[in-house]
Parts: sequence; C-alpha cells; structure tokens
Amino acid sequence: MSPRIPLSTRSADRTRALSSFALAAVLLIGLAAVRAEDRDNCLYCHQFPGLSRLDPNDQRIRLFYVDPAYTHAQRGPHARLSCTDCHERSEVAVVPHLPVTPVNCTRECHLVSPTAPERRFSHDNIGRMLEMSVHSPDSLRKLEFTGGPLLKPGQSMCLYCHDEPVFSDASPLVPGPAHASDRLFDRCDVCHLTQVPLDTRYFLRHVSSRLAPARPTLEMAQVCAVCHSDPKVLADRQMPDAVASYVRSFHGKAALLGDHSTAGCVSCHVRAGENAHLMLGPGDPRSSVHPDHVADSCRSTVCHPGADKSLANTAVHLDLPTARGTIDFTLAALFILLTLVSFGPSSVIVLLELAQLVVNRHHHAKAYIHTVLDRILQHRDGRRRLQRFTRLQRVQHWTLSFLFTLLVLTGFPLKFADQAWSAAIINGFGGLHAARTVHHWAGVALIVGFSLHLAHILAGVIGRSRERSAEGRALGLWGAFNRLPVAITPEDGRRGLQLVAYLLGLRKDRPMFGRFTVTEKFEYFGVMWGTTVLGVTGILLWLVEYSSHWVTGRVFNLATIIHTYEAFLALIHVGILHIYNVILAPTVFPLSRATVTGDTPEHKLADEHGEFVLQVARDLNIPLEADNRE
Repeated sequence: MSPRIPLSTRSADRTRALSSFALAAVLLIGLAAVRAEDRDNCLYCHQFPGLSRLDPNDQRIRLFYVDPAYTHAQRGPHARLSCTDCHERSEVAVVPHLPVTPVNCTRECHLVSPTAPERRFSHDNIGRMLEMSVHSPDSLRKLEFTGGPLLKPGQSMCLYCHDEPVFSDASPLVPGPAHASDRLFDRCDVCHLTQVPLDTRYFLRHVSSRLAPARPTLEMAQVCAVCHSDPKVLADRQMPDAVASYVRSFHGKAALLGDHSTAGCVSCHVRAGENAHLMLGPGDPRSSVHPDHVADSCRSTVCHPGADKSLANTAVHLDLPTARGTIDFTLAALFILLTLVSFGPSSVIVLLELAQLVVNRHHHAKAYIHTVLDRILQHRDGRRRLQRFTRLQRVQHWTLSFLFTLLVLTGFPLKFADQAWSAAIINGFGGLHAARTVHHWAGVALIVGFSLHLAHILAGVIGRSRERSAEGRALGLWGAFNRLPVAITPEDGRRGLQLVAYLLGLRKDRPMFGRFTVTEKFEYFGVMWGTTVLGVTGILLWLVEYSSHWVTGRVFNLATIIHTYEAFLALIHVGILHIYNVILAPTVFPLSRATVTGDTPEHKLADEHGEFVLQVARDLNIPLEADNRE
C-alpha cells in the first residue's frame, strides 16, 4: 500500500506550482511587452543602471544604461525606432557584444511600419545646413577645449549640442495627450485607425513638442556655453564670452530666474523661418545678427512689437567695451562715487553716535529748554504742536515703506539672479512675470503718491508765499520754500559741522536742531531724488516699445545703469541707515514713536530738537527765559 500523503503537503505543492506558473506568466507577458516596444530586445540587458565597464585606455567608467521609460512611455522621437536603426546590426548580433562603432547621426534610417511600406529618412539635410553655417563640420573638428577633447574619435559632432531628444512640454500651446480626452482621439481614429493608419496619440505628442522650444532658455545658453565660454576656444577664435555677457543682461537674468519666455540665444541668432543649424555670422547679409537685421528680432511680435529700430542699439550682451562705453562706465563710476559720498558721512555719524554710548558720554539739554518744554505741554494746544509728523505724513510714510519693500523684493532678485535666495523670492511671487507685474504697479503707485506729495507741498508754498516777513515784505516762493521744515539751509551745514565736532569730542554742547535734524533732511531729499530718478528710468525701461521712439537704444543702457545703481543706493540707505535711526538705535528701540503717533519723547525733543521747542513756544506766545539761554 502506498503511503498516504498529508493533505497539507498536497496543498503546498499545488500552491508552489500555481506560484511558479504565475511567475512564469508574468515574466513571459512582461518580456512580450518589452519586445513589443523593443524589437531588438536590447533592454533585456541595457535596462539595468549598473551596466558598465572600465575602459582600459583612459581608466574611465563607461555606462551603457538606457532608461526603459524612454521607449515604454514613448518620450521622444527615437522611442519607436529599433536600436539597430542607428547601430550596426552585425555588431550586436552576439550577446554580450563588443563596443559598437559610434553612430553617424546623418546616416540613412529605414522607418518600418507594419501597415505601411518602408520609408527612408535621414538627417542629411541638417548636415548640408551646417556646411553653410558658422558651425560647419570643418570648424567643429578644429575645436580644442581647455579640459581636452569632449568627444572620442569617430563620435558624431552632433553630440556637442544634442543628447537623446525628449519631447518638450507644449501644454501652454496645445493640450498634451495626458490631458486630452478620448473623445478627441475618437474623431481622429474615424480615418486614422484603419483607412490611413496613424498613432494619433504619438503624433500629437510629436507635433506639439515641435511647437515648443527644443530646450528652455537657460538650458540652451548652457549648451552654447560648452564652446562659447571655454577659455581655450575663446582664445583660439578671438571671441568674447558671449554666454557670460548674456547672463549679465536682463534676458539672461530672467532665464536664470526661470522665465522660459525671455529671449535666448536662438531668439536673436536664428532668423524667423530658419532653424538653429543654419546659424550665420554677423558678417553675412542673410544673418539675423547682421546690423541690418538685428532690429527685426527685437521688434518681432513675440518680443517688443512696435518698438523703434533704434532699440537694436541696446546692449543685449551686457559687456560694454571701453571704447564704446566711455559714457556708460563714467556714469557707473559717478554713481559709485555718489554712493560713497552720501553713505560715507551718514554712516560715520551713526558710528560716532554709537561710540558715545560705548564711552558713556551723554548730552543733556540745558535746564531752560526743559522749562520751556514743560510750559508748552501745559498749553492746551502744546502737545499737538509738538508733533513732528502729522497724520497725513505718517500715512504717507507707511505707504512708502510698504511700496519700497515690494519694489526691493521684486527688483533686487534680478541684480543677484544667480543666487538661490533670488529664485526663492521670485517663485514666492508666482514667477518672474508676476513679480515684474507687482514691481511695475508698485512703482506706479509710488510715482502717484510722490506726485500728490509734491502737489501738497507746492500748494503750501504758494499759499505761504503771500505772507509777510518781519520786515513787512512778501516772502515769495523762494522765501516760503526756505521756511519748509525740511528745507536745507546754510545754517544746517553749519550745525552739521558742529554735530561732527561734538561727536569727535571737539565741542562740549550738542547743536540744537529744528523740527528735523540735518540727517533727517538729507534722508528726505534722498527719497525725493531717488523716487524721481527711479521713476523716470523705470518708465523708460518698462514701456520700451513706446519710449524707443523718443530715445535711442543707447539711452536704455544708461537707464539700466542708473536704475540699478540708484536702487542699490536707496537700499543701503534705507536698509542700513534709516532702519538703524528709526528702529535699532538705542534711543528709539524697538521703533520710533514718531512713525506711529507722531510724538517724540520729551527727552529727545529737549536734547536734539531744542530749536523746534523754542519755535513752538514763540508760536504759542509762551515767554522765553532769554537771559538763561547762554
């Protein structure tokens, strides 16, 4: 009698058999799927990322990994080609095979379709275009790079610019297959499913990809930089570093900050209706960068439609030669000098003020100033008259602070576009286009507010000009202007020198100031100057399509320099000096009350604004102890 097999053992055997069958089915189905998309079955080995070998000739690791997703998901125009459509079949007939001959990208390919006759295709026409361009094969063969050859002998020179082509994302132009409904393809399949066989989904991806740029603007510049930023290539060809100067320009900085719509290398160096393989030099009359055609690129419908031809004189590559840029460099030097002259003395005063605290030197106003101040405070209108900032002025100040902050956050990232924090700020605003929109309209609001402020001051000056002086004569416009609390007079210059002398220990008493100190007056007129300069240059650069009809392209170079350096000057003054004076200074920390309530602490009024206290007393007819003033 045969031994009885336990039921659990039979069940286990049956389970193992079913598992083996399922595993084999999965492998066979998977292999069939791979073979359906990979007719030569090359991915059987090349799908593994670790497939590599050590090259004994140069001791470098050679990788032979091919991303299966490229073929399976049909991510590019080569995805439906067999490997042997480009590689010699005889060289890969035996597996494992020896290294194959480098592919010649201009060779003829045979495109085979199961439902259509064989078609012949090649990139030969591109080879002919290159022969006529500045990138002719002969010139590419002579390239010598700083780090040695980039290609191995026999490799296609197409690899200088190209890698495996991938379909570009054209979703902003046309809906991609991933977002297209089946109904869209159903309409196409009425004819193209059987009568005129065509893979409509793949066709849509291919065509829509060709409608989008082959590479993002920054990536294209990086491709060009392989040659056009290599020191040895530049020295051999006596060329400037065009990519570096492009990156310093507005277009280059926009590309660094992720703007794909900004003008790139191909935008200017390839004429409409042609392609990048037929790129001609500036000496060729057919070239897009020939002096007669540069303006056509600038004035195209995708760049600056309606602009004047003079816009072409703007420095797209911001690398101004000394011979042509004398005015430009002189202007930049003058602004640097202005920054030193204006920021230097103010910062010295701040440092000397801090030194007084370090050495424990304190100044106290004379007793009679405190006496007068007490009398003013006892007057029913005294506290209001001692306010140094009115409600309207406080509203204007905080509005200016808000707009200034917006302008800095949306403008300065362009100056430092290669820094990670710049991209983070711009992305926080929703991208460069949104940040520029905020910058432009914040600038408009600043100009409108500044204009209203000037109108308010002018109305006050005109009204005060009819008043009579102590001698009985009308003040006139100039006299009324000099009576403004912020007007800078020769007396302010004298008291400024006295302040420096006091801070240096050369004078015992601190000079008395009026409603505003010398430093506050200079800050105020700095804002007036900066808003005017930044407003005018900003409008010129923003509305270039219109302003180019009134000024030449060279003026835009100057406007760019002025706008940049003046913005930098404003930032360091506000970000360092003003922030210290109204927030960080020990006498006002954590914030000057005058910016919120308009009031100034009594001790600060007596110590720094004694002349203002005395003037308020005169206006209120409060008697002064003249015999105690000395």
